[in-house]
This record gives sequence, structure tokens and C-alpha cells, in this order.
Amino acid sequence: MSEISAGKLFRRIHHLRCRERDLALAIAGLPRQSASLKARLDKAKATRAEAGEQIKTRQVSHRAKESAIKASTAQIRKLSEQRDGASSQNDFDALEREIAHAKAQIAANEDEILVLLDEIDAWTGKIPDLDAAITKAEGESTSFDRDMPQRSKDLNESLDEVRQELALKDREVPPEHQSAYKRIVTGRGPDALSPLDGSSCASCGTEQTASDVSRVRRLAFATCTECGCILYLTEKDEKELD
Repeated sequence: MSEISAGKLFRRIHHLRCRERDLALAIAGLPRQSASLKARLDKAKATRAEAGEQIKTRQVSHRAKESAIKASTAQIRKLSEQRDGASSQNDFDALEREIAHAKAQIAANEDEILVLLDEIDAWTGKIPDLDAAITKAEGESTSFDRDMPQRSKDLNESLDEVRQELALKDREVPPEHQSAYKRIVTGRGPDALSPLDGSSCASCGTEQTASDVSRVRRLAFATCTECGCILYLTEKDEKELD
């Protein structure tokens, strides 16, 4: 096997093993993506529900304070009648204090109602965006789940094709290097191979000796002296050998 064919072979094997890993991860990640989209939808619904509860709570408080104002107003009328018929200055003054207290309660409730109305408006203003977020999340989740079977099928077919080609390429490794090759790729997968970047291993960055660089360029099989990766020539370096 020539140095150029060796470069092409290991470069292709490296590509196939990386592609195999990426496809396997993509397939395994499909259920997680589906669950993530469902979780996003659930969160959007929960946020919308919380907004509804915030509005409802403030509306209840608003009605309660309006009822309190009506009650205080009725109380003031009653106290005013009693005050007007008071038989002593002490009774008159006491009723005046009660009336003043009731008026203060009305003023406080009116101020709190204004705050509640502002808060209701603020929460109500969020509703369209929250509803839109639900619609978007629901659409993304539904679309992904609808397309997931076909996507899984396509990914698995691509993975099968990659593994079939990889099996063929693995058999092209010279018999005298099969044992070392299998040992290295079994333990490291796609990280078992690395291009030679100038005179350094692209994987670990270790500069190879002149002798090691020469081996990569001359021999069909060579490994990094530091990390043990199977080294191969880049396409650019390979073309320069022609």
C-alpha cells in the first residue's frame, strides 16, 4: 500500500468514524429533543396559566376593595346621621373620628385599586405574547414528533451506509497492521486517528521527530509518539507528494 493510498485510506476512515459517531449521537438524541420540546411547551403553558392566576387574584382583590369602599361609604352615612344627632360634644367628636377613619380606609382602598388596575393591565398585556409562545412551542413539538420517525429512519439508513463502507475500509488496512489498528480504534473510536499538521499531531499538538514525520510520509502505518493516534497525511500534503 503506497503512502498516498494510505493517506487516502486513513483520512476516509477518520471521516467515516466521525460520521458514525455523529449519526449515532443524532439518533440517540431524537427522544431527548422531543422531550425538550414538550418541556418547553409545558413551561409556556405554565407561564400562561400563572399569568391568568395573577390577573384573577388581582381581580378578586379589586372586587373585595370595591366592596369595602361601598361598606365604608354606607358606614360614613350612618355615622354622619348619628353625629348630627349627637347629644354631647364627646359623642360628636368620637363619631367624627370614626368618620375620618372610614374616609381614610376608602382613600387607602382607592389607592390600592389603582395599583391593582395597573398590575392587571400589565399582566393582561403579556397574554398575547404568552399565547403566541404556546402556539409556537406546540407547533415545534408537534412538527418534530410528526417528522421524527422519518428522521430516525433516514439517520439509521445513513448510519448503516457509513458502517458498511467503514467495514470495507477497515479490511483495506494491511494485515500486518490489523491488530494494532483494531486495538487503537476499539479503545478510542474516531479519536484514534489524526492528520499530521506540518510536523505535529493535530490531535494532541505534539511535534513529531524528523524520523517520525518521515515514517508518516513513507510508511502505510504510523502512530503519534505521544497520544498514540494513527497518523495520516492531509489531502494538501498528499497532493504535494504527487
